[in-house]
Amino acid sequence: MKALNRLASFVLVLTVALAVAGCSGITWRPAEPVQQEAIVRAPSSSGILGANNPHIWFDSQAYTALDAIKSNGFNTVRIVWQTNGSGSRLKQIIDRCKALGLKPIPELHDVTGSTNSSDLDRMVTWWIDNKSYIAGDVWINIANEWGPRDSTVWRDAYRNAIQRMRSNGISNTIVIDSGGWGQDDQDIRKYAKELLGVDSNLMFSIHMYGEWNDNNKINDFLTYCKNNGLPIMVGEFGYNYNDGNNNLSCKVDAAYLIQRCKELGIGYIGWSWCGNNSENAWLDMTNDWKTLNYWGNLVRYGSTTTTPSPSPRPTPTPTSPVSGGYVVNYAIANDWGTGATVNVTIKNNTSSAVNGWTLTWTFHGNQQITTLWNGTYTQSGASVSVKNASWNAFIPANGGTVNFGFNLSYSGTNAEPVDFKLNGTPCAVQ
Repeated sequence: MKALNRLASFVLVLTVALAVAGCSGITWRPAEPVQQEAIVRAPSSSGILGANNPHIWFDSQAYTALDAIKSNGFNTVRIVWQTNGSGSRLKQIIDRCKALGLKPIPELHDVTGSTNSSDLDRMVTWWIDNKSYIAGDVWINIANEWGPRDSTVWRDAYRNAIQRMRSNGISNTIVIDSGGWGQDDQDIRKYAKELLGVDSNLMFSIHMYGEWNDNNKINDFLTYCKNNGLPIMVGEFGYNYNDGNNNLSCKVDAAYLIQRCKELGIGYIGWSWCGNNSENAWLDMTNDWKTLNYWGNLVRYGSTTTTPSPSPRPTPTPTSPVSGGYVVNYAIANDWGTGATVNVTIKNNTSSAVNGWTLTWTFHGNQQITTLWNGTYTQSGASVSVKNASWNAFIPANGGTVNFGFNLSYSGTNAEPVDFKLNGTPCAVQ
């Protein structure tokens, strides 16, 4: 009874209020629905046309190449980075991308192929420690190709990674590569929805090489993701080079892949702009950091009128067996007859970390270094000394590595040096 009296009183008050509103010229409307601005929707990769760019290994060339990437019609750069690179330098690269109208997607390459959850944790720690350098609108690709195939380990490790990043104030869209060197479709099919239940601001990334030589598999997976509302992009892919007789057994029909991506509204990013080592040189989209070759044109336009041919590479100079505490890999990435690009990796096989290093060697010809990245150098005649940069002075023990690279000019022959010394200690050559 009391409830009925209260209801009658409410109706009377409401009637009076409406009458007053009508007399005063006020139009009454139902209340507007509450805006759920705090709810973050899953992002879309639609329209992404990108190139992977190896900034961590070719600092100056890759940075300069951003202009060429833009001028050739690409709109996205997946920034290849590692934890030995500085957050401040990564910010400069991101800022340059934005200035050019390129979407930057930085990724950490350190633990490629790893299935150890602690490795993923280390990548998350780096992002947390360097979050002040990453603007909130930048997509963060936590780790390149980390994780096991078809595994709850992949799911659980990424759940933990997401929660750690969010609890430390990182609100950016998080990009998650599938396991199995990025090529496994089952991780995404089985566990992506569970991760989206943890956080909706995610983008999943599949890499398509030798495991994706079947167009039916490509179509089935991409269509599955689209129909099931899974945010997906193709973060790396290759093509049918040398009829699959390549180091990745890759016969991917890239033209078909690109066509289906466009039809389904899925973005794609080719591997990679330039700088691959000799066995991966067929995946260079340019040979000079600026001019599209067969592969570059295929990624850019989805078709090409020319056919690929193997890139000529110099015959490697025989080297001594790999042994000893320090090992140097001196790799000529590109040689054009009067100059070359060289990548150098120093590996520390000892039980003690190296904190601050200088690598010396002697050229056997008239080679002259013209520019060097990830270090500083001096050259007197044929004698060269390279000292670490501020961000890569530390070489972990038991297999830790650091990298630097340089361009050189020469005439005659370009033989590889073999007499490397690290802080005065002779090195083995790989």
